[in-house]
Amino acid sequence: MRTGENTVWHWDVSLRAHLVSGFAHAVVKPLFTIWPATDAGIRVLADLETFVDRLPAPPRTRVEPLNLGGVPCERITHNHVATDDLSDATILYLHGGGFVFCGRGTHRSLCGLMSAKAGVPVVSVEYRQLPDGGIGTSIADAMAAYRALLDDCPDPTKVIVAGDSAGGYLAMKVAELAVAQGLHRPAAVIGYSPLLNLHLERHDPQFMRKDAYLPMRKVAQLKDRWLGGPDRIPGAESPVDADPALFPPVFLACAEYELMRPDVELLTDRLERAGRTVETHLWSGQIHAFPVLATVLRESSELISLSVDFARRNVASRRLRSA
Repeated sequence: MRTGENTVWHWDVSLRAHLVSGFAHAVVKPLFTIWPATDAGIRVLADLETFVDRLPAPPRTRVEPLNLGGVPCERITHNHVATDDLSDATILYLHGGGFVFCGRGTHRSLCGLMSAKAGVPVVSVEYRQLPDGGIGTSIADAMAAYRALLDDCPDPTKVIVAGDSAGGYLAMKVAELAVAQGLHRPAAVIGYSPLLNLHLERHDPQFMRKDAYLPMRKVAQLKDRWLGGPDRIPGAESPVDADPALFPPVFLACAEYELMRPDVELLTDRLERAGRTVETHLWSGQIHAFPVLATVLRESSELISLSVDFARRNVASRRLRSA
């Protein structure tokens, strides 16, 4: 069901999604509430990521480590190779995790499924996070990887930048800064539950309490650390405040009740008013950044398919405009 010109609501909720949401409310959110947002607490999460990184690669995929602009990355390819408009395209993926945890291992299943559906390589970036640097440092790594990828991919006009949560913030910043720095603008940006505003405390506190597992109080504790560090945030501090004209076609998605939804809707409106291409999907019964669950939920797989189709359509229209 559609509400608004470019927004699609999804109401059908699978049993697995209900179970995941219930677990998040009952177990994950209470754990995050008591988790210490200190260097020691962050290091514990990093140790968990190291364990996850040892898990097997997704079926029928090949994972190759590489270095882009001094930033450790990995290229994930699937047996399926695109022969349509996505031929020679590359997806640069920036993982979420609140700029404190997660990495290539936690998002390998998502990236593998995206590669399978698109038939193109997905390059996953291991950017620096707290306590090694604030958001400005994460942006510097994302831009270094993007700049190097433009010289290391089959077609720099077919680079799609994607990310979830904090990685969605970085994906939008890459698109914004590419224009400012005279680089090829991404062919499209995909944001799953993207963080678009660093001032989430300005939103209705009653709504923000409904998030399935992200406690607003913990986000507020991290904010000062996000804004600290040796590297400043170039351009707009929050993507929702950036000039809409800077952005290529944008695909956004989030859950009905999560911290990121107010700004996803706000950015959708601003892009629409500016005449930019935008497609937004709002999902009932899901948790923040649910595409990370990839093959576990049918909704995750469906959303990844929708985002890949969006990228394919906009790569095709870009090619036709330049012909």
